[in-house]
Amino acid sequence: MRPREFTLLCQRDWGGREERLARQVALLEDIEVLGAGLEGIDRYAAQLAGGTCVPIGTVEFVRRAMGIAGISEPANPSYPSVLESYLHRRLERSPAGLVMGRWFVKPIATKAFTGFVFDTFVDPEDLDAHDRAQCEAFLALEPDAPVWVGEAVTWRSEVRYYVLDGRIVGEGRYDTGPDDALLPVRSVVCEMVRRFCASPEAPVAFSIDAGVLDCGTTALVEVNDAWALGFYSGTLEPREYVRMLWRRWQQLAARTDEARA
Repeated sequence: MRPREFTLLCQRDWGGREERLARQVALLEDIEVLGAGLEGIDRYAAQLAGGTCVPIGTVEFVRRAMGIAGISEPANPSYPSVLESYLHRRLERSPAGLVMGRWFVKPIATKAFTGFVFDTFVDPEDLDAHDRAQCEAFLALEPDAPVWVGEAVTWRSEVRYYVLDGRIVGEGRYDTGPDDALLPVRSVVCEMVRRFCASPEAPVAFSIDAGVLDCGTTALVEVNDAWALGFYSGTLEPREYVRMLWRRWQQLAARTDEARA
């Protein structure tokens, strides 16, 4: 990254890990840092639309930046069709109101809630804090809201791979299983990266989460677009993470300009 190539617009009074990391990188790389709340982001509309000002904050904050910049939110790439053969489990779309029984549920919309195992016969009060919050968010959806529904499987391990320009630039395990658990076969993960990058739906920056199923098979957990991508400690050089956010925002802004032309 070259100094003054872009500026960072950090969400004021958020204090998330990603913002702290971005400010550290900005200090080392001589990148200008701006601050704004959800209501004050409008003044940076021109810079956001031009791709030279990168918003960093909550998903709500970045969505607000997209709206100000006239950028349409891209479709959530969780389970790309080109990687369907790597799922190794049944997964399909369904209206939220039709989910009955015990299933893994994940929203179609980016970050509406995180995926979790929903069980019709389990009282939400018996769930841990994380799953209870996800269950409440799921139950609050309209009955016809589309969600991903899949088999509830067991993962031995789960690893995030950060990808920029078709290259894995960082990786790290994020599950809480035993240290000696079997890890994904790297050559299989590289195949996933190559196949997805060759498809027109692949963004310039994203992550692939891969894991090892209970049967020992390396499988795709999900794909995440860089615009809504969190940073896992110890997985990636901070400057590479900021670069991923910048390149993806630059791409979104450029595609918006092309659509207007």
